[in-house]
Amino acid sequence: MVPTLVVLAGGLGTRLRSVVADQPKILAPIGRHPYLHHLLKWAEQQGIEHMHFCLGFMAEKVVAWLQESDSTIQFSWQIETKQLGTGGAVKLALEQDDLSGADELLICNGDTFVDFSVSEFVCKSRIVGGGVLTVHVDDSGRFGTVKRNESDCLDCFLEKHGRNEPGEINAGWYYFDKVLLEQLFSLDVTSLERDFLMKKDLGPILCVDTGRQFLDFGTPESYQVAQTLFKDAL
Repeated sequence: MVPTLVVLAGGLGTRLRSVVADQPKILAPIGRHPYLHHLLKWAEQQGIEHMHFCLGFMAEKVVAWLQESDSTIQFSWQIETKQLGTGGAVKLALEQDDLSGADELLICNGDTFVDFSVSEFVCKSRIVGGGVLTVHVDDSGRFGTVKRNESDCLDCFLEKHGRNEPGEINAGWYYFDKVLLEQLFSLDVTSLERDFLMKKDLGPILCVDTGRQFLDFGTPESYQVAQTLFKDAL
C-alpha cells in the first residue's frame, strides 16, 4: 500500500505573482486546468489513496477546490496561520488526527512535477528507512545538486552554482519511515533540507534516481515553459 502523501503547498508564491496573482501556486492554471487537477490525476494512476495538504497563502481557495473535486483520493488539510517552512509544515501535519502516529509518509513539494513510479520509490526507500527522489537535468545551476556517499545515500545538498551544466538534483519527493518521522517531530526545524536532512546523526536517506520529466513552475519563466511541457507530461 502506498503511504499517505503530504503536499507542501503553504508558500506565498511571491515569484509567481506577476503572472498568477489571484491564485495560490498549486492552483496556477496549466493549460485548461489548475496544476492540482493534473497532480491528482497522476496520483490516482500511481495508487495514492490519501493526500494531506499543508496550506497557507489563499488556503480557502484550495479547500474550496478540493471540496468540489470528483477525485477518488481522500483529502485532508491543515491551514497554517504563519510561515512554518517545509520542516515546520510536516511537523504540524504529524499533529493532525489523520496522521498522528503514522508509520511512514511520502512528502512532496506542491510547485514542481516529476514523473516516476511511486511504488518503486517507496520499495527502495523502505530498505533503509528514508529516501529522496532525484532526477538528472541538463541545467542544474538554478537548482543545486545532490551529493551521494559510497552507499548511494544522501551526503549533502550542494548550493546553486549558476553554471549551465547537467547534474543530479533533488526532485522534491521524500519517504520517511516511523523512526525518521519521530526524529523530525522531536526537533526544532524550519527547512526539511537544511535543518533535518543535513543532520549528521540522521539515518541513511537513499538517493533514488528514477525521476523524469522534471517540471518546475515557481518562476514566471518556468511557468510559461510548463504550459507546453505539461501537455506531454500529464
